[in-house]
Amino acid sequence: MKKDDLVSVIIPVYKVEKYLDQCVESIVKQTYPDLEIILVDDGSPDRCPLMCEDWQRRDPRITVVHKENGGLSSARNAGLDICRGEYVCFIDSDDWIEPKYVERMLSAMKEEHADIISCSFVNEYEQSGKSVCKPKEFFSGGTEQALCLLYDQTRIVVAAMKFYKRKIWETMRFPEGRLYEDALTTYKAFDLADRIVQIPDGLYHYRIRENSIMTSAFSLKTVGISDAWKENYLFCRDHYPAAADLARAFWLEHIPPLISQFPKELKAEEKAEKERLRKEIRDNIGFSLTHMPPKKFYHQVKALCSP
Repeated sequence: MKKDDLVSVIIPVYKVEKYLDQCVESIVKQTYPDLEIILVDDGSPDRCPLMCEDWQRRDPRITVVHKENGGLSSARNAGLDICRGEYVCFIDSDDWIEPKYVERMLSAMKEEHADIISCSFVNEYEQSGKSVCKPKEFFSGGTEQALCLLYDQTRIVVAAMKFYKRKIWETMRFPEGRLYEDALTTYKAFDLADRIVQIPDGLYHYRIRENSIMTSAFSLKTVGISDAWKENYLFCRDHYPAAADLARAFWLEHIPPLISQFPKELKAEEKAEKERLRKEIRDNIGFSLTHMPPKKFYHQVKALCSP
């Protein structure tokens, strides 16, 4: 492995003073030393800006970017705009990584000649322990097969837990001002890659907090996940028709659970959104009757993803 293979590690930072030191320490202690560590302070109102500055003084590989609050996508994009590495990875500032995370991911990427590589991870629940998520190993030499991985039961759409070649981000950025930015981005990254590999090593510790987007109570912002999967479907319909039915079914199966989460007493805006979701179900009722439940489409995934 060449020593001049610089890896850019981008960490958006916002209101995580309780967790930030553990995250950064796990990065600076990597067995692979040739790192560019970019801490993006996204206008955090707590001690995080000072903590970032302290880490920069302690390790010359660390660069700190201070910016007005713009959200996770904006912070990641700020890191992408200045990073110099031939390889790029994202780490959430409340998570942490195993000491050989970079070494193993980079080695696997080179061995497999991959443009994107993903690993297994450990869900770290603050109140209830941990669980290991081990997606099946995946090797794709075709873009269409790789896109289908998004709709498999073992799908991993998050931007973290992955290594990317720099070329993936030369023409792409995260969508700013929207939630579920990973679901809105990963399929585009897969489309730009010639080979994607998923390894079984559990190298990333994913902290699940009670007040996170994924665990917080319902709000209208939650509806954004349906819109993200719809965009995935429309992309497949236009570019990869063999995966279109699978993507469409995957999108539609997420709508009923969302509808069930709406409160009984609806405000005007909530009522309009609920009716919009119902209309999408009605508009696709013919497809649903002939193609749902979508589990049967997972067999298509195996066929499309086979060598």
